Amino acid sequence: MCGIFFSLVPKSKSASNDSEDFGKYTSAGLQLEKALKRRGPDCYNTIVLDINTNDDNESQQLTFFSTVLSMRDPLTPQPLQSPEGRILQFNGEIYDAVGELEGYRSDLLGDDAVCKNDTAVLSQMFERFGVIQTLQSIRGEYAFVYYDILSRCIWWARDCIGRRSLLVNRSRKDCIALSSLPVPDPVLRTDWREVPAGEVYKFDLRIMDIEVISWSYELCGSLKYPYVPIYLDISVTQHSYDTLVTEFSSTLLAAVRRRVLAIHHSRSKADTYAILFSGGIDCTLLAYLTAITLRDHNAHVDLLNVAFENPRIGGGYDTPDRILGRQSWQELRSLPGLQSSQCDFRFVEINVPYTQVLECKSRVQDLMFPKDSVMDFSIALAFFFAARGFGTMFTSPVADPVEEYTTSSRVLISGLGADELFAGYTRHGTSFARGGYEALANELALDFGRLHERNLGRDDRVGAHWGKEFRYPYLDEEFVDFALRCPLDSKLRVRGSAKEGKWLLRQFARVIGLYQVAEEKKRAIQFGARSAKMEAGKGKIRGTDKII
Repeated sequence: MCGIFFSLVPKSKSASNDSEDFGKYTSAGLQLEKALKRRGPDCYNTIVLDINTNDDNESQQLTFFSTVLSMRDPLTPQPLQSPEGRILQFNGEIYDAVGELEGYRSDLLGDDAVCKNDTAVLSQMFERFGVIQTLQSIRGEYAFVYYDILSRCIWWARDCIGRRSLLVNRSRKDCIALSSLPVPDPVLRTDWREVPAGEVYKFDLRIMDIEVISWSYELCGSLKYPYVPIYLDISVTQHSYDTLVTEFSSTLLAAVRRRVLAIHHSRSKADTYAILFSGGIDCTLLAYLTAITLRDHNAHVDLLNVAFENPRIGGGYDTPDRILGRQSWQELRSLPGLQSSQCDFRFVEINVPYTQVLECKSRVQDLMFPKDSVMDFSIALAFFFAARGFGTMFTSPVADPVEEYTTSSRVLISGLGADELFAGYTRHGTSFARGGYEALANELALDFGRLHERNLGRDDRVGAHWGKEFRYPYLDEEFVDFALRCPLDSKLRVRGSAKEGKWLLRQFARVIGLYQVAEEKKRAIQFGARSAKMEAGKGKIRGTDKII
């Protein structure tokens, strides 16, 4: 996880030439710099360029400030500047390269240790193949800003799903600011917006104009999505269902392996991995597949389970997700397929007193902006404290707890995407009841298409506050392609008057022996952890209400 800040301002409007004072454009530079350093605590740097953009000798100042959370050797400082003067700011992971770039990336990763870092690899790919061809040929989660000195163009984008945060401020035609985080000042951040996923932006400094290159499902587009539109077929034969379950497990396992084995540890002690763990089917399957991936490794998998003291409801920390989390942890431990594994599960109870919620309220609101609803805040709270990873750790249900434990994993595996791809929400059943499978398909397409705006940017900003990186196996491009091709009847099954969402996940859970997990119903994290509606005496509050 890295932090990105970029600004372009006319030289006459830049308040200072001091390279450390990058934030004068926003009038909140020191606060933003501090917040970005929390995302990338390993190193940081600033590059400031003064350039003439046209024949009138009008001067522009470009400021690049980056912070780095180093996930693999060698540590590669950012912004990364090539000998020719190209500059790259990159936040993300590249798991695969396809086509012509696959061989090129393999060559780079051979004997040249300098190129093992994704940022260095991507910089050289941009230089050799150009931005568009490179983006078409890589798979992974990212946001970037790239300055091509030869063409005098600034490029920026999020990946086509939107798994990393990037915001833009273009309140003036002659100024641009881009950042992983919004400005902390509520007055000054009103002009900041999330960069949409599915679009790549090219700003030509010579004519001061922006070109937008959109991802498309059609061949006529400059960029073609690496997955298909949602498949509208309803059902397949029983034999094909069995095949689907097998394909589901192998494709999801490959997605987990890409994200788990790309985590680099010191080999001096057992490695630690972490999963955001409510005990529901999405995260429990990921925990199982992580353990399968690491079965021959001396490794620990921390199951991070968060619960809130809710004065409106009471009941302490035995929340629905805490109870379910313990049950699912024990069911995982009992699976015959994991008995010989060198990898073990540890259950981490993260208890959040109401006083801590009040102390962190303004910080969470800053991080989640431009999201500003009551529901967004309750979800952001849960991810904020879960990502911190601080709590009480249990190595087994009968062992003494380890107090004051903080997970050492810098990567948190998340189950986001399973509900949107496999009809996990109540509204999916409602859509089906109103309009059949066609209505369900439309609802699923809507949900998947707005993940970047509703969930991913917010979650990235909140979790990265602790120097942690979220990774999403269900949103792996290969797995998404498989999921969108699946018949609708393998997502929502109708048996009599009952509707069973995420049928394919539940069937896989039954195959591997997670019978209890397979029967659990969907529960939103803000209700399972009780981070929603904490204040007594406030009357009826809707999730869509704006935070006061």
